[in-house]
Amino acid sequence: MRYGPYPLPPLKTLPAFEAAARLLSFTRAADELALTQGAISRQIRNLEERLGTQLFERGERKLKLTMAGQRYADVVVDALNSIAAATEDLREEGEEGPLTIGATSAMASLWLMPRINRYRARDPDLPIRVMATDFDLPEASGDIDLVISYSRNAPPEQEACMLFEEAIFPVCSPDFLAVHGNIDSVEKMLNHTLLIHDDDHPDWTGWDVWFQHMGHARFKPKRAVRLNSYSMLLQAAVANQGIALGWQHLVDDLIAAGSLVKLDVGDFPTVGAFYLRPLKTIHADARTGKLMAWLAASGAKLTDNGGI
Repeated sequence: MRYGPYPLPPLKTLPAFEAAARLLSFTRAADELALTQGAISRQIRNLEERLGTQLFERGERKLKLTMAGQRYADVVVDALNSIAAATEDLREEGEEGPLTIGATSAMASLWLMPRINRYRARDPDLPIRVMATDFDLPEASGDIDLVISYSRNAPPEQEACMLFEEAIFPVCSPDFLAVHGNIDSVEKMLNHTLLIHDDDHPDWTGWDVWFQHMGHARFKPKRAVRLNSYSMLLQAAVANQGIALGWQHLVDDLIAAGSLVKLDVGDFPTVGAFYLRPLKTIHADARTGKLMAWLAASGAKLTDNGGI
C-alpha cells in the first residue's frame, strides 16, 4: 500500500466540486456548504487549473458537467464516500452503528439521496449509511439493514413493501430537441443517437422491450452509444449526447429541473416494481421501522401524485 506524498489537488476544492457536480449549481453548492458563490467559483477554477481541463460547461441559465467532469466526479464521490464512511465508523465505535441502506448507484443517487436528506431533517441524530453499487450487494454479511431493489416478483420477506411501479419512456435534453426538431414518432427516434444501458440484470427493461411494445420487433438504431452506468447514461443525455430510456421515478427530478424532457412517443409500464426490503427484523430496531415507513410513504406519495 502506498503512503504519500500524493499528487492531489487542494483538498478543500473537492467538497466544493462534489456539491457543484451533484447540484449543477454553484449557488446551491454555496448554500449547502455555507460558503459564498464566489468562493465556490474560485475553488472550481483552482481545481480546473490544477487538472488542466474544464470540468463544467457554464451556460447562461444552467451548469453542465463535461464528460471529463463526470468521470472525475464519479471518482471524487467514491473517494469522499469512503472517507466519510471510515470517519463515521471511527466516530461511532462503541455507539449504536449506522443504519445502512443498500441500492444500485442510480437508485441511490437519483431517488434515495434527496429523500434521505429530507428524512435527516426529521431525525438529524440518526446515522445513515448508503451502500451504492452496481454489483450484487453483500446481503448475507449482516451489514445492511434495508435494501431497495427492482424485481418482477414480490420479494419473499414478509415485511417487504413495494415503493412504486415503473414506466419507461424516451428522454433527451431540451437543447437536443431544439437542435433536432420535434421527435414525435418511433421512426424519427431511430434517426438519432440512442443511449443504451449495458446491463445484464434479468429484470432490467431496455430499448428492445420498449420498441417491441411500440410495434417495432426489430430494434436497429442507426447510431448508438453504450454505457454500463445508468447515472452516466442520463448525464450523457443531459449533455446532448442522444436519447435515453428514462425510468419514471429516476428521471422525474431531472425533468422537473428542466435538464431533461420527455418525448411524446409512448410510455411502457414495466412488469416489475421497486421494493423496499428489510434484511433484519424491523421489530429489533425501531430506527429501521421508522425509516422504512417514511420511505414507503414517500414512494406512495409519488405514485398518488401522478405516477403509475
